[in-house]
Amino acid sequence: MTINNQASKTGFFSHILHPWIICSLGMLFYCYNYFLRVSPSVMQVDLMQSLHISAYQFGTLAAFYYYAYTPMQIPVGMIYDRFGARIVQFLACVTAIIGVGVFITADTLLMASLGRFMIGLGTAFAYIGVLKLASLWLAPNRFATVAGLTTAFGMVSAIISDKYLTVFVQSVGYKNALHTAFFVGIALSIILLLFMRNSPKVQLDNVQTPSSTPISFITLLNSLKIVLTNPQMWLIGIIGCLFYLPASVFLDLWGIPYLRAAYQLSPEEAASMVSCTFVGWIIAGPSIGALSDKIKRRKLPLMVAAVMSTISLSAIFYLPNLSHSTLYFLFFLVGIFCGAHPLCFALGKENSPNQISGTAVAATNTLIMFGGMAFQPIVGKLLDKHAINAVIENGIPVYTASDYTYALSIIPIGLIITVILSVFLKETYCESHALRETRRLGTHKLALKSEG
Repeated sequence: MTINNQASKTGFFSHILHPWIICSLGMLFYCYNYFLRVSPSVMQVDLMQSLHISAYQFGTLAAFYYYAYTPMQIPVGMIYDRFGARIVQFLACVTAIIGVGVFITADTLLMASLGRFMIGLGTAFAYIGVLKLASLWLAPNRFATVAGLTTAFGMVSAIISDKYLTVFVQSVGYKNALHTAFFVGIALSIILLLFMRNSPKVQLDNVQTPSSTPISFITLLNSLKIVLTNPQMWLIGIIGCLFYLPASVFLDLWGIPYLRAAYQLSPEEAASMVSCTFVGWIIAGPSIGALSDKIKRRKLPLMVAAVMSTISLSAIFYLPNLSHSTLYFLFFLVGIFCGAHPLCFALGKENSPNQISGTAVAATNTLIMFGGMAFQPIVGKLLDKHAINAVIENGIPVYTASDYTYALSIIPIGLIITVILSVFLKETYCESHALRETRRLGTHKLALKSEG
């Protein structure tokens, strides 16, 4: 009996608990990534004054994160497919830590941009790493749930960033406020090195464990060709990019400045209001992912969410004289409906063979994150263009509500395009690419046999 109990406990750990622990370690790295990504949103005034920069330069500084993060996504997926998660995530975390150190000590725009670039380079491995781990350690019907959970944990980190940094930036300045992030990164890198594992030692139920033989470079290039020649992958990526603009452009950077200008909120009040969107995303991310897995549909929940997020965000920008309670509710709704965004990754994975899942989700993420890289500076440029007669205080322009509304209108426009493009998505019914191909070929053979 004792032996059976011991075997039962061992089986529970290796088949159920351990896979989730491994995926959770990847999620921790993603949380650290998200904290660093959104941090400039609460430092706008301090950074513009300290570095003597315009809104366009501020947007460009923040976007330097994406200049490294976005083009690295496809190489990141290929690197994971080639080398596994353990050493890759450790080195990536160390790179991000160095970037934080450079950003803290920077006293010029060039050095601060270099720091942001290194942060983006290191954290480029975060989200793809979690999805790759999920594809190797967990059953296929858990993939969308993990994608939603990961995004939810990232939103928790964003809330902490807004709350913690808003207070500390005001009291001790942004450089001192980021020292804690530096030391947290050091601790995280050690944890990843000690406890992360590449793949299960034993075959888990319903999980395809890869061969221990490293994938050749030619195979990786062929994998990339398969992904990039699939029209559905491009459609999924463009939809994901536009659907993520409320996060990559508004929440990550311009949301708090907008609320301070449009509604004269204090930094703490603006951070609390933006946090409502993160709370909604935390609730909806895993819930919509789990619902999608249950009903075996990806396209329908994504389309409904795109429509509703368009309506909610348009109300924030264009309805006048909204009360604070109404704004809190609308920000929460934006988070709820944008919580369907991780379904784009599930669609990307299900449109590609499982053995190149890292490359597939990386290609999807490359297109998605292009939004932050391209549109953060564009919003700053539009702000400067619209505020040509702005009042100057402490050496920087004071932007009005109309300036921000004009510049941020690219977000609801992008969401409208998302709704239109979603019509052309092909439903995967939560099935792997291989299973759908097998069924298609089987149906084709039956048809030929019937004709014969």
